[in-house]
Order: sequence, then C-alpha cells, then structure tokens
Amino acid sequence: MPFALSKRTLTEGSSPPFEAGRKLGVVEMALVWKVLHEDAQCPSRVVLAKVAQSHLPIAVSVRHLNRLRAKWKLNRRKGRPRQSALSCPVWAGTALVPVTPHLSCVGVHLFAHWLDQQEGFVPVVACLQQAIEAYKHTPLADDFALLHHRQQTLLRRVQALFFAPLLGIETLTGFDTHEHPLQTLIGRGYHSSTLSQFLGQLERIDAAEALMPTLLPDTVGQITYVDGHLIAYWSRLSMHKGKITMLGRIMAGSQAIIAHSETGHGLFVEYHPPDIHLSHIIVDYCQKVSTATGSSLFVIDRAVNSVAMACAFDQQGLGLLCMLDDNEHQGRQSFEATLVDTLEDGTKVYSGPWQMPRPEDPRHFVIVEPAEGKTLVYWGTSKLQEVLETTEWPRVYRERSERQENGFKRMIDHGALNTNYGRKKIVGPDRHQERAREKLDQSLEVAQKRVTKKVEAVKARQTKVTESESRGHGKRLEQRRRALALGEKERQDAEDTQAKLSERASVLGVPRERADRDFRKQTIMTLRTLWLENALTSFMAVLLGTFNLKVSLDCILRIFFERSGARLKTDSQVIYWVNTTGLSVSYQRLLTEVVDGLNAMDLRDEGKPIRVRLKELSP
Repeated sequence: MPFALSKRTLTEGSSPPFEAGRKLGVVEMALVWKVLHEDAQCPSRVVLAKVAQSHLPIAVSVRHLNRLRAKWKLNRRKGRPRQSALSCPVWAGTALVPVTPHLSCVGVHLFAHWLDQQEGFVPVVACLQQAIEAYKHTPLADDFALLHHRQQTLLRRVQALFFAPLLGIETLTGFDTHEHPLQTLIGRGYHSSTLSQFLGQLERIDAAEALMPTLLPDTVGQITYVDGHLIAYWSRLSMHKGKITMLGRIMAGSQAIIAHSETGHGLFVEYHPPDIHLSHIIVDYCQKVSTATGSSLFVIDRAVNSVAMACAFDQQGLGLLCMLDDNEHQGRQSFEATLVDTLEDGTKVYSGPWQMPRPEDPRHFVIVEPAEGKTLVYWGTSKLQEVLETTEWPRVYRERSERQENGFKRMIDHGALNTNYGRKKIVGPDRHQERAREKLDQSLEVAQKRVTKKVEAVKARQTKVTESESRGHGKRLEQRRRALALGEKERQDAEDTQAKLSERASVLGVPRERADRDFRKQTIMTLRTLWLENALTSFMAVLLGTFNLKVSLDCILRIFFERSGARLKTDSQVIYWVNTTGLSVSYQRLLTEVVDGLNAMDLRDEGKPIRVRLKELSP
C-alpha cells in the first residue's frame, strides 16, 4: 500500500506502511521509525548512532535519512533543537511499531503460531487442571504452588518444556546457560529452578497418567507398532542393569516401551527397568494399548518371537505380527508353502504352516523368497490372519523400521529422548541376585539328584565286586572292579560339582538390595517428546501439502527452524524475515519453497496475518 503524504492527526492509531527500498530494508526503516517516534527532534546523526547501538548498523548518509524524515513528516527545523513544551511530533499519537531486529529460531516461532491455531496445548492444560483438582480431593493432600497456578501459567510452563529441544536445550539446566528466545516465543523467560520445581510438582500429582490420553489422535488405525528403547543411566548406587542397545553395554538405565500408529503417531509410553525382558511385560502392555486405542493388531520385532507369546496373544484376542529367527527354519522346505504372490522384482511370496505338523504351534507363516538373498519368514496369529491379507504382512512389518527405529533416532536428535530426568531411586530386592540364586538352586537340586544316583550306583557295583570275590571269579571280577573304579570317579565328579555350586551359592551371601529409577519424571518428559514429534509430523504434512518437493523433517529443522531473522508487527500484519546467509543456492531455492508454503498456510498472530520473507544479512 503506498504511503500517504498527507499530515495525519494525533488521534490516528496506525503506523506508516514500510516498504523496502534500495538502501534500507523494512526492518531498518522500522528501527529508524522507532527512534524518531520516541524523539522526533533528535538530530539525524544521533538517530544513526542509536540505530547502530541496536547491533544493526545501516550504511546510509544523513542526507538520505533526512529524505525519509521529510517523507514521514518527522523532520525538524534547521538549527539547534528547541525546548518548547508546545512542540510535539506529528506522529506522537500513533502506535509504536514493535520490531525485533535479532530473532533466533524463526521457524520455531512460526511453528508455535501454527500450534496456537490448532489449539495444540488446550487438551494438555485441561488434563493438567483435571489432575490438579483430583489431587486436591485426595486425603492428606499437600499444598504446593502447582495447585494454585493460573491457566496461563500452566500453559507457559508446559510450552517452555515443549519447545526446549527445538531451542537446543536438552536438560533443564540448559535454560541457565543457553541463549534462548523464550521471551519472544511464549512471552516470558524461565530458568531451571522454576521448571525443575514445576516438573517435580507434576510428579507429585502423577501427571503422566492424566496426560497419557492427550497423545491419542482423533482416529487410530487398526495396526499398532510396539518397540522398546533403552536409555543409559550413570549412578554410583547399585542398580539393576540391562543391555543398553545403543551403547552395546550392560549397565543401569531405563526401558521405554513406546507404541506408534501406522502413520507414525506416538500413542502410548510406559517405563520399566532394563533387566526386565520385553517378553515378560508385552502382553499386559498391549492389552492397555488396545483398551486405550481400540487397536487389536500389533507389530513387534523378534524380541517376542516364541510359540508361548503367540498363544498368549491368542488368549487375549489380540493379533501379533512378528518375524521368525533364521536358525528356526531351513528355508521354504521347512513349510507346507503355497505361492500367493509374485512381486515385480521377481520376489515370490508363499504362505502356509510347518511342513511337519506341530499341534502346539498356532502360528501361520508367510515366506518371502527373493531372487537373490536370504529367505525371510514372518508369522502371525489367527487374529491377524483374519483381518490382514497375508500378502500385506511383509510390507506392514518392513514399515516398522521407519515408524519406530528411525523415529527413535529422530526423537534422540531433536526431542531429547535419551536425556534422563529425575534422580529419585526406589530400593528393593536385588533381582540379579534372586535370579542367580534361583538358577543355582535349580542346579543344586539337579546336582544332588545326580550325586544320590551315583552313590547308589557305586553301592550296587561294590556289591557285585564282593559277590565276584566270594565266588572266585577271574575275568568278571576284573571287569566289575573297573566298573566300580569308574563309578567312584563319576560319584567324585558329581560331588565336586555339587560342592562348587554350594560354594557359589554361599558367595551370593545374604539377600541384597538394588535400586530402580523412579520413572515418573522421565515418563512426563517422554510424553513431551512424543507430543513434539506428533506435532512436527502433523506440521510437516500440512507444509508439504503446499508444494511438490520431497524434504525430510531433519532438513527443515536445519535450514529453517534453527535460522535467525527478524520480526515486525504492524497494525495490519506480522512480518517475519528469515536470514539466508551461508545457505547454498540449492538450499536457498528449497527455503524459498518452504517460505511460499508457509505463506499459503494462512498463519495468524492474534488475528493478524503472518507473512514470511527471506533476507540476506550484510557482511
């Protein structure tokens, strides 16, 4: 809109429409306007000096600045400034234009605006308020600050925790040391002490259980992917240990069991100690997920591959798709296979039961035999066979890698999934010692039976030797003496084995104790990570729908979310500039497509349309 040269009255509340020129951009003009608005009689050289103090120097002459002042009717008379109280700037009654010349993480700000339009935090705050009210009515409830927080306070603190990974803050102490734009993002800043207290109070009201339903989308598909992710934990206290897959070490930690929908949407999370095998908890976990989502088909990796697991899922009325270990079959000849499909690359898909009938095994198998490479065998329960075509089993199982394994990597990179929260421990019986003692007790029982058997055998052979001696046997006596000597050796070996096992049992000593982590804070923050991943996935789906390019979330985070820029708010619109300094030509083209897509999404800030533009900073 062209700028009107007519003199405005003091009652007007609008700001002048800025347009980028050849020498000055919109941000620079807005800064000059801001300085002149505060003091219209300020000399032009002083105006340039004040703008330079904002760390945004502008390379224009005083003469050019005077032209702008004349255009805006903010020029002053020649000579020294007068001190008359009657003189006032023509634009003194107009609205001040808020300008943020240095804005970090521009993409995060635009992502936050999109979340506000989608009311993404409304259900979270509502569930928190319900959990607070429920806690207030519990017997002997304590009184602490969270119980008196206003809705706006809850919203801002939840947002601070939510956006932290996108701002490069993984631990809460990072709020004390990192330069972050929380002030411009949510309206105020926080330090770790405040957010640590907030997280601790969420733990006291058991917020994780109350917030779990907020993960569920409006519609959930019929297939759910489940996998475990182990997170290492370092402590001087004796704790239960498990194999931390990402590090390849046996150490303390925590095991997150996470469920995703077939679209990659996080649905459910539950934590367990790392020494508990997935097969011991997976049936109850899937039952909880099925109750919460209505989904009854589950895809899990080979950690649950067993006949017992298939029978357990059948008893619960749940479907399970898994993969058979390579050492359990000899290829297609191990099955009574029937050809069901031939793929374009020549891969043949067969279906059928075992070649040799196994009445105790209820599983049905799908064999994929590629033209080159090893044969892969998938198995499913009767429920899965009823609902899903056998030709779809390999495709559905292969999608598990993208949905979960790659999803875990993304959440580690930009969701702080591997960060530990909370130091509380729960001390209990040493399960490692109990398992070792149980195993030794079983071995001792077997060893005792073996010793008893060998002792009886020696007595019997001794009786035969005595009999041969009394009858004057020659060759038979020699044979029986050799058998007796062998029996004595076997008895001695059995007694030695029993003695070693008894010594190992005595080394175990009295029952000991080991600690487990208190997973309440960790579960809350993992919920945060899943919210973030779900929101980013939805945002990417909307953004990619505005243009035809294929681009990954990681690329968008690098070239857009992490870049700095500027922001200008007028009475009619909000303008964001994204710096392109350092981007190659190809990435500048991609960022241009992203900016065009954002402008097509009709983002708004307090009802004002948001416009996004690219800007290259001067060296």
